[in-house]
Amino acid sequence: MPSVEELLIRLVQIAEDQLRWQRVAVLPDRRRTVDRVLDSTKLRRAYEGCDGNTPSGDIAKAAGMSAATFSERAKRWRELGIAYEDHGKRVNHLLSLAALGLPIDIDDKPPH
Repeated sequence: MPSVEELLIRLVQIAEDQLRWQRVAVLPDRRRTVDRVLDSTKLRRAYEGCDGNTPSGDIAKAAGMSAATFSERAKRWRELGIAYEDHGKRVNHLLSLAALGLPIDIDDKPPH
């Protein structure tokens, strides 16, 4: 019979595998949401700055928006499931734009 530690290790492996499949399943929908919601270079720069390490004020300044505007946007991103707040209360993007295959600079792109 396996030990408790071996069973826990196996359980974590199963949970990690399930998480990988869930990510694959929702990726197209999350990509569409990010592309639709982040409709300017300024918003994409702010979203990309949400790496969990950078303070919100620094992200807002780098993106050229007020702290209040960034806070409102970050709240909306969390509501949409494309960002989350970690235990340190910093905003993290769910996936980077690069991981989604989306560019940061879009203000000069031609209309669809």
